[in-house]
Amino acid sequence: MLHRFATATLSKVMSVARPVRVHFAVDVENLQSHQSVYVVGSPDVLGAWEAKRAMPLVQDPDRNMRWKGSIMSEVDQLKFRYFIGYNLMSDQGEKLIVDKWEAFLHPRSTLCSAESRNGECRVDRVDLFGYYAGRKCVSDGWLQHSDENQILLRLHGNALKFYKTSKERKNCRVKMTPLDVRFKAPPSGHISFSYGEDEEDEEEDPNNASNKCTHSATHVAVLSDPRPKFYDQEETGVVFNNNKDYLVFRTHCLAAEFLAFYIEIFSEERKRIGACYALPSALQDASGIIHLPFINSSGRPIGQVSIEYLCVRALTRLDEPQLMDQTYCRHWKKRNALEVGHRGAGNSYTKFAMARENTIHSLNTAAKNGADYVEFDVQLTKDRIAVIYHDFHVLVSVARRDGHALPPPTMTREQLDSSNLDFHELPVKDLKLSQLKLLMLDHLSFPQKKENVKKLVEVLEEEDDFKPFPTLVEALTKVDPDVGFNVEVKYPMMQNNGEHECDHYFERNLFVDIILADVLKHAANRRIMFSSFDPDICSMVATKQNKYPVLFLCVGETQRYTPFQDQRTSTSMTAVNFAVGADLLGVNFNSEDLLKDPMPVKKANEFGMVTFVWGEDLDKKENINYFKKELGVDGVIYDRIGEEERRRNVFIVEREQKRALLSCSGASTPQRAPSPSPVSSENNNTSPPLSAKLTRNTQSDSALLEENEDDEVEGLADKLNITGFQSAPMVSIK
Repeated sequence: MLHRFATATLSKVMSVARPVRVHFAVDVENLQSHQSVYVVGSPDVLGAWEAKRAMPLVQDPDRNMRWKGSIMSEVDQLKFRYFIGYNLMSDQGEKLIVDKWEAFLHPRSTLCSAESRNGECRVDRVDLFGYYAGRKCVSDGWLQHSDENQILLRLHGNALKFYKTSKERKNCRVKMTPLDVRFKAPPSGHISFSYGEDEEDEEEDPNNASNKCTHSATHVAVLSDPRPKFYDQEETGVVFNNNKDYLVFRTHCLAAEFLAFYIEIFSEERKRIGACYALPSALQDASGIIHLPFINSSGRPIGQVSIEYLCVRALTRLDEPQLMDQTYCRHWKKRNALEVGHRGAGNSYTKFAMARENTIHSLNTAAKNGADYVEFDVQLTKDRIAVIYHDFHVLVSVARRDGHALPPPTMTREQLDSSNLDFHELPVKDLKLSQLKLLMLDHLSFPQKKENVKKLVEVLEEEDDFKPFPTLVEALTKVDPDVGFNVEVKYPMMQNNGEHECDHYFERNLFVDIILADVLKHAANRRIMFSSFDPDICSMVATKQNKYPVLFLCVGETQRYTPFQDQRTSTSMTAVNFAVGADLLGVNFNSEDLLKDPMPVKKANEFGMVTFVWGEDLDKKENINYFKKELGVDGVIYDRIGEEERRRNVFIVEREQKRALLSCSGASTPQRAPSPSPVSSENNNTSPPLSAKLTRNTQSDSALLEENEDDEVEGLADKLNITGFQSAPMVSIK
């Protein structure tokens, strides 16, 4: 009876009726004067999920915070999202920049014919921006135009130096104002001198479109503050104390080659001390540090400011624009902690493991053993191919003139030292993929390695799935689709001991773009999350795409590993603040640090962040249970998953349970039309629209199928006023 009623009701509401006028009204708080509100959605009139073609709403003259609009719709089910945007000028004309957008897993939805009265739908409905179905979920925008850039300027450490001050100045204030050097700066954007007369500037046509703004205002985040979110600068900037505060200034622009910054230094009493310019010529590379002398109003140099900068460029290796129909970057379904296979089946070069780490076989072994996710490391070869390998260097076996190219297979490790082979350490980045596949290579620890650990390359021939250096694309296409991927983006960093992990590496934007393009093109419906120890890589991955979440990998305070120089990695508390400011999903903590002080997990929870744990301490079952049951983290990453205690992939188990529930209830699973561009998700409750019937029960079903089923069952229950279809509780990250 329930089945027949549900089928009849769905048939009625999904039929195409006469055109209906659909009204949109949304209240937005704290909107800036240059910002507007837009609606993007499934019909072409709403841009077909493409942000640059979205429909602008009109501000209500009677209520400044309300924005309204309407369209005629001939489809019954209409889906949409709101976002906040503003226009910047480029050489090709004005371009719409997405500032903030509603990042719910599934967009807002309305059934036009069922909800309409006299041909009008949603007449009295007023939405609140960022709130939907009892949840709040707003995310920063991403770079969608090929010439769009995000510039980050950082002040920390001993960044301010005064030449003639006998005592250190405290509570100085710093302000950074962006400007396009082609156009005349506003009166507050130039240094005044007490003598001389400037040559008169060439007159500028105020009606010339090129004189419109090519950059946004600059916002600032104080990572050393308890609330490290970005906000508008004050007229006299923000407080900075050497070796105490950490400031990040952020600007968007469409003409990076002409972007400069006017930097002002104020005293504690808010009187201007001096100023300087950071000109485009100083920001030529994608990242670096600049040292700028600043002068007072009489033109005398009085000090120096040191600024780190990062230029994030738009991802340009995709054939299609990134759409807004579904996103997984801010969504997380709360459940028991996920269990993640470290490098697949575990570290095999310095520990014992059943399979060689970071191979297709190792990843599939972990999946077979019930891993929910597998974690692996990705870097680039010389020919710019993304491969899976942990270390930045390998050992190459080279025979002496009187020797052989390869050691005899019967040679023992003790005999190896006295053999006529030399080992040379080479960066992976200096070897092409074909060379990595053909050369006799070994792990850096090979000369000192223990018994019963794997060699990097065996003398005897092996099947491809057992060989090292699989490509990222191979992993995406050959590993069991039910297991999620935690893709650690490896980028070398400077260590506290003064050693760099790998000098003269790939330019950051190029490096990240190659990896992102592989994932976005080949992930299909697989769950994906990104992570990195490099804070800038995390920021870039989150800013260049709008689909997948990012976790900041944190070393924290450690005696086991060599710490990095980057202050953002120094403590777990600092890592939480960075992740909040960078709008990341969460933090992946080092178990060593949390066992000494679990407070960073509590702080991350207060911000609504997702928490994972990795580390050597997870070799012990009692530590895994402590993090899962007492600290309540969202995921644990460890070696040899499923070997001591058999387990099943949680997503497969949930899928089977939901199908059983549907079968017992007698209700059929509703179907959806395919998504214009289905994209993968790592998150537990994240999945693209269904492109096939949900009655399939083969393991080749969409990796995210069960979560779509959950969402569809809830939606059906709501529409038919049926109780009993309750999903697991979900938390949307604020």
